[in-house]
Amino acid sequence: MLGPDTTAVHATHPTSADLTLLGDSRTGVCLCPTTERDLADGIGPARRMADAGIRLNLGSDSHAVIDLFEEGRAMELDERLRTRRRGHFAPLDLLTAASTAGHAALGWADAGGSPWRRADLVTVRLDSPRTAGVPPVGAFFAAGAADVEQVVVDGRVVVAEGRHLSVDVPAELSAAIAAVLPG
Repeated sequence: MLGPDTTAVHATHPTSADLTLLGDSRTGVCLCPTTERDLADGIGPARRMADAGIRLNLGSDSHAVIDLFEEGRAMELDERLRTRRRGHFAPLDLLTAASTAGHAALGWADAGGSPWRRADLVTVRLDSPRTAGVPPVGAFFAAGAADVEQVVVDGRVVVAEGRHLSVDVPAELSAAIAAVLPG
């Protein structure tokens, strides 16, 4: 069952034997750090996983926060909390976990910007209060979901000027929340 086509989700408390088994079998792990934080489940050993050869990607399945930038930051910041030192993952490592490694986990090995390949692209504002003055390489540590200006999925624009083109997200969320709240 384990292998390059399998991705374990969460994997928050693996043993050393688990890490060896996952790494040796080239099984991936999808980390969801904000969910673990919200549930008080603990901190997954992302650096130990990467060192064991486990392909890491990021997911966002929390009901408290849906923000892939926050998930990526948490991958590094949780390691900082655990070890009391910085520099476990470079910004490019976090970007890879949030993008191409996620595509690979879904079996989309043909992702990328070349002709005849999927074109999933995100444009991030670098002039918001969070990102102003931040070099592009550091944007992953500063940006949030609100800084997403445009999203292209499989070559089709689905978000433009920060707004989803096919659904009024704030209105839909308000209606969904109102439907479950009393009164």
